[in-house]
Amino acid sequence: MATAGVRLRIDPWAADYDGAQGLLDGDEAAAAVDAGVETAAWQALRPAARNGPPPALHFVDGVRRIDCRFVAEAGDRSSPGLFGSFAVGVAHSAATARITHDVVCRVAAGAMGIDVPALELRIGRATVRYEPEPAADDTPDAPLRALQNAMRRAEAEVAQAHAAGVEAVFVDGPLAAALPRGPFVGYVKRLLRSYLDPGRQALLEKLQAGERTPLFLVRGAPLDRLSWYQRIGSGRAIDTEMHGVVRCECAAVLGVPAVRALADLAARELPRFGSDSLRDARAPQNLFPIGALETHLRRRLGDPLLLRRALEAQIAAGSA
Repeated sequence: MATAGVRLRIDPWAADYDGAQGLLDGDEAAAAVDAGVETAAWQALRPAARNGPPPALHFVDGVRRIDCRFVAEAGDRSSPGLFGSFAVGVAHSAATARITHDVVCRVAAGAMGIDVPALELRIGRATVRYEPEPAADDTPDAPLRALQNAMRRAEAEVAQAHAAGVEAVFVDGPLAAALPRGPFVGYVKRLLRSYLDPGRQALLEKLQAGERTPLFLVRGAPLDRLSWYQRIGSGRAIDTEMHGVVRCECAAVLGVPAVRALADLAARELPRFGSDSLRDARAPQNLFPIGALETHLRRRLGDPLLLRRALEAQIAAGSA
């Protein structure tokens, strides 16, 4: 397929080859950490029990998929790209739980400097359109990062649009810079680095379900955050002592009192959503609302074989 001087050629390897473990959301680098912003006593904190009905909470998450990889050629340049799909949705929990919103988007992610055109497909009675999503550089994983960034932007937009009328919006993964104000809580279930010195880090292994650490300030990109660790649930005797420990964060601009209230809410409420290992290999950190939302969103992405065949046919027709 050739459009405006850009020619696309299909990469025949499986779309997800070499990409299953790429770009995992986890802890990001911090310029500086202040562990004394809430209290000088570094000890486990357990919020008081809640009286009354359960709070109204939203859980926002997204899933992504590579539908087809390609090589874009323009003049004497060539670089990798991909056609990818992602879906973002909201699970609402109060007296009952339900999925209240979902949206599916598709992008044509190419390397910096090569303008990959939009591509529209007809599959039966459905129209599928892949919108251009330029990558930041021409490294091999740049198209996948472009797909990931597009999904994270969509998650932030959905979180902002569904923040009214709930006590907290839990966004799976680190908090985006687009969510500086409001009841937004970044939920990081994969702990790749430590923000604390060894003395304070030792408290994490002693946390019980429903307990949290004091707040600590994390300075650095993409925004300054007030963060805390908490335990969602307990593991088996053979599991590590960090099993069930997650990190949460809010924008520091909210201030300590507001974030303390959100941290107490999270420590008190999230353990009841912890998944079990019979249903989810990432239990208990992958909360039941998030796991159910992921399953729903993956179905919404559509049949990957149908999409790949339609993409190949469209590109072949353009080449001919």
